[in-house]
Amino acid sequence: MEHEYLFLPVIMLFSVVQSIFGMGILVFGTPALLLLGYDFSSVLGLLLPSSVLISLTQLYTGRGWRVDRKEILNMALCAAAVIIFLSVIITSGGKFNFDFIIGLVLIFSAVVRLSTNFRQFISGRLIKYQRLYVLVMGALHGVTNMGGALLALYASTIQNEKTAIRAEVSRYYLMFGIIQLLTLTILKPHSLSLSGFMAAPFALFVYWGVGNVLFRRASPSVYEGLLTAFIAVYGILVLTKGYI
Repeated sequence: MEHEYLFLPVIMLFSVVQSIFGMGILVFGTPALLLLGYDFSSVLGLLLPSSVLISLTQLYTGRGWRVDRKEILNMALCAAAVIIFLSVIITSGGKFNFDFIIGLVLIFSAVVRLSTNFRQFISGRLIKYQRLYVLVMGALHGVTNMGGALLALYASTIQNEKTAIRAEVSRYYLMFGIIQLLTLTILKPHSLSLSGFMAAPFALFVYWGVGNVLFRRASPSVYEGLLTAFIAVYGILVLTKGYI
C-alpha cells in the first residue's frame, strides 16, 4: 500500500486530541485512514489499541472509575445496544448511513453551547430522557461506529467541569473500544494488527508528554471554547466526509 506507514503519524496527531477531549483517535483517525486507502476493519485494528490504552490511562489517573448506580445502569444499557446492533450489522451485512442527521445534531449542539438559556433547556430534556438517549447512542455506534457524536453532547451536558467531562467520555469510549476489539477478535481476527498494538505505547507517550500537559494548562473557559469548536468540527466532518 502506498501509504502503508502513515497510520503512525495519524495516531500520534489525534492522540493529542484524545488526550484533551477523551476522544479523537477514532473520530478523526478513521476517516483519515479510510482516505489513505485502508479498509474499515483494518482501520479499527490499527486505531483501537491506542484509543483503548489512552482511555484506560485517563480513567485510572483521573479516578474515573467512581460512578454511581445510575451511571452503571446507563452504561450497561448502552453496551447492550452496541452489542446487539453491531451483531446484527455484522451477521446481516447491512449498512446504515445517518451521517446527515448526526452532523446536523452536532452542529446544532455546538450552537446551543453558545447560548446559556438554550443550553439549559436542552440539558434538561437530555437529562430527563438520558436512558433513552444512551440506548440510541449505543445503537448508533453499533451500526455506524459514530456513537462518539452523541457522546460528545451527552458528556458536556451532564458534566460541567473539564476533568469530569473527559472522564465521562473516556468511560464510554473504553467500553466501545473493548466491545469492538472483542468483536474483531471473534469475527475478523485477521483484522487485528501487530502494528496497531505496537503503536499504542507511542500514543501513550504523546498523551503524557503533550496532550495531558495541554489539558492541565487549559482554563475552564478555554476548554469550553475548544470543546464547542471540537463538536462543530466533528459535525462538519461527518456532513462532508462522503464528499472528501
